Amino acid sequence: MNYYIGIDLGGTNVRVCKVDDEGKIIQDVIAPSHGLEGPEKIEANILDLLKQFDLSDVKSIGLAIPGPVDGERNVITQATNIPGCENYPFADNMQKVTGVPVFLDNDANAAGLAEAVLGAGKGYNVVYYLTHSTGIGGGLVINGHVIQGHKGYAGEVANVIVDPTAKQFDNYKHLNRGGVETIASGTAIGLFGKEILGEEGDSARKVFALAKQGNADAQAIIDKMSKDIATCLADISAILAPDCFVIGGGCSHSSDQYFDKIRENFKAMAHPGMREVPIFKAELEEPGVLGAAMIGKSHLN
Repeated sequence: MNYYIGIDLGGTNVRVCKVDDEGKIIQDVIAPSHGLEGPEKIEANILDLLKQFDLSDVKSIGLAIPGPVDGERNVITQATNIPGCENYPFADNMQKVTGVPVFLDNDANAAGLAEAVLGAGKGYNVVYYLTHSTGIGGGLVINGHVIQGHKGYAGEVANVIVDPTAKQFDNYKHLNRGGVETIASGTAIGLFGKEILGEEGDSARKVFALAKQGNADAQAIIDKMSKDIATCLADISAILAPDCFVIGGGCSHSSDQYFDKIRENFKAMAHPGMREVPIFKAELEEPGVLGAAMIGKSHLN
C-alpha cells in the first residue's frame, strides 16, 4: 500500500492528512493556518505539523491552495486569503526539509481531482468539476490528471459570459458583465435576493429557504441561476466534451432545489451529442484534503 500526504491550506485553518491509495484517511490533524502572518510562518507551521507523521512510507505531499497555481513553476500566482504567498517556494522548501516530493494546486482543482478519481466522477475519463459556492470555479480532470493550462487558469469559468444583459453588481466590476460568477454564485444569489426580497433574502441560504416555503420571487432567482449555470455547462461541453460533470460547493447542499433544473436546461442548450452527459452532485465529505493528497499521486503516475 502506498501513502500520500494531503495538506488543505485555508486562510483560517490548515488540515494535514495521511491517505492511502484508496482515499482512506489514516491520520488527520487540523490547526490554525496563520494565513495572515506571511509565508514563512505558514510554512514553519506546516512543517511542525508534519513532524506528527511518519513520512518514511509517503510517496508525495500535495498542497491545496486557495488561489491559482503555476504548475510549471510549482508556485502560487495569486493568494487573496493568504497574502504575501505569491511565488513563495513552498514546494522546494518543504521538499528539502522532508525529502518527499511536494506538489501544489489550487483547492478547486484538488476537490475536482478527488471527485474524479474517488468520488462521483470515478470511472469516467474526462471529468469537469464545477464548484458552486461563494464564488464559482472549476477544474478539468483527464485520466486522473488535472489540466492546469496557462499559469493554472484552465477550467476557471467565473468570467465566462452567460447573460450579457444581466445586472452587474459593484462587487463584480473586475469581471465581465454577465460572467457566471457575477450572476449565479452564492454571493450573487444573495445580492439578487436582497434587492428583490430585502433583508429576509440577503443570502443564498435564505433564498433557498424562502423558495422551499413557496416564495415565488425566491424561486424565480433560483430558476434564473439554474439556467445560467446550465448555459455555462453547455458552453463547456461544446469545447471540452467531458464524459460527466460534477458540481460541488456550499450551494450544492441544496441540490434538490435546482440540479434537475440545470439538467433540463442543459439538455435544451447543449449540442445533441452532449445532451445525455450526466451531471452529478459531488459525493465526497472531504474533497479538499483528499484532493490535496491525490495531487501528489497524480504527478507520480
